[in-house]
Amino acid sequence: MSKQRSNELMRNATGFLGSLYNSLAGQAPAYSIAGGAALIMGSAYAAAPLAMLLTLLGVLAIVYSIFVLARKYPHAASFYAYVTNTINARTGFVNGIVYAVFYSIVGVGSVAIAFAYLGTEGIYAVTGHVINPLILLPIPIVLALVPAVLGIRPSIRTEMTLTSIEIIILLIFVILSFIANANRLSAFPFTVQGTFATTPTGILTALSGGLIFAITYFMGFEVSTQISEEVRNPRRSVPTSTLWATVFMGILYILVTYAILLNIGYTQNAISNFVSMAEGMGPNPVYTLIGHYLGTAGLILFAISVMISVFGCYLATLNATARMLYGMARDGLLPAWLAETHPRYKSPYKALYVSTAVAVLTIILAYIAAYLSGYVKPLELTYNAMEGAYAIDSLYYVLSLILVAAGALKLTRWSGRIAIAIGMAILAITFYYSIVSTWYLIILIASIILTVAVSYAINPRIRKIKITTCPYC
Repeated sequence: MSKQRSNELMRNATGFLGSLYNSLAGQAPAYSIAGGAALIMGSAYAAAPLAMLLTLLGVLAIVYSIFVLARKYPHAASFYAYVTNTINARTGFVNGIVYAVFYSIVGVGSVAIAFAYLGTEGIYAVTGHVINPLILLPIPIVLALVPAVLGIRPSIRTEMTLTSIEIIILLIFVILSFIANANRLSAFPFTVQGTFATTPTGILTALSGGLIFAITYFMGFEVSTQISEEVRNPRRSVPTSTLWATVFMGILYILVTYAILLNIGYTQNAISNFVSMAEGMGPNPVYTLIGHYLGTAGLILFAISVMISVFGCYLATLNATARMLYGMARDGLLPAWLAETHPRYKSPYKALYVSTAVAVLTIILAYIAAYLSGYVKPLELTYNAMEGAYAIDSLYYVLSLILVAAGALKLTRWSGRIAIAIGMAILAITFYYSIVSTWYLIILIASIILTVAVSYAINPRIRKIKITTCPYC
């Protein structure tokens, strides 16, 4: 076997299973359920499982576009490479910056804030005491760097252990809920009547709202595409594992959402009470349901698993971010030192440090924005900083996915194009309803204009790139 060059990632560091778990960790099931169940039910009500099912079908259309592109173009900076190779290098550069900097690095920051907030919620659910969430904030920032710098193999092993724990707990909750409520099993949550709306417009609005929140559950499904150069047989393992991870998570989300409804009841009042409890400063009702079936020990374990889930998501996102920067730097579009890998562990360690530093900056800015909005108490400040960072980074995420899907249209036949077009339409709807503030739209437009301007500033480098490939895949 030939000796690897100093700027190469670790070849054949993991396989299909590692890629699968990386995608699962990126989607963070316990984190998604604890933080998002009430949001979906607040719109779709008892039809939340139906909204989740429709979302899964829509997301699979986007996963198909990733499947097609990942099979043809394995690359560490996947979202840059996919668009470069199917549209052009300038659009690829813009999409790479949109994904790596404006979505992924901001996303790393928002996940760190979520760790602090949900960790505080978990501690409150178990002990009845509220701690200052700022105490928890540095934990993922510091600890995740250890396995990340040590290479993708330790990162994957960490994710496999942590993600397995949270999935097992959620499955136990589902099984016990089905057993305890066997006489209440009904197809009602999979009908439009579950929205409690009486007009076609009302039904569509309720399901669309549920779909918008449900699609955020799947954010992070694509992170395995950024470890393509470290996976054995990447053209098969990465697209297949991404597909199956999304299908598995979709089914799990449907089952858990249905199980929650089984426990609280199908009535509009029961669901409204659940949503109100989730929005208030009390125990998260998901924690309460878990505690009902698994006792105090199970409640503690679930509270820990939510923090584990957020940590796993942080680690997977951090690794993806660094590899995006690494891949673009290797093509000469970012500073060359970002393409350097650790001499022993073959991780893009300088890109990891930069990603972490910029993420910390975005965290500070998110807290400043929340403070200027009038939030002073640590818990409220943390929640609104998380909400603001999440709202802005989700816009960039959806925009980046739309560009990737547009590129995939060139590689598919008519049947595939129809599926991808459906996925793009769902993303467009999500993008529209995700603009919750005019300021977010202004920031988005200004950042895109700046990125395009930078692309012209480095025009000679852009023009040299006709196609970009992994040099050793």
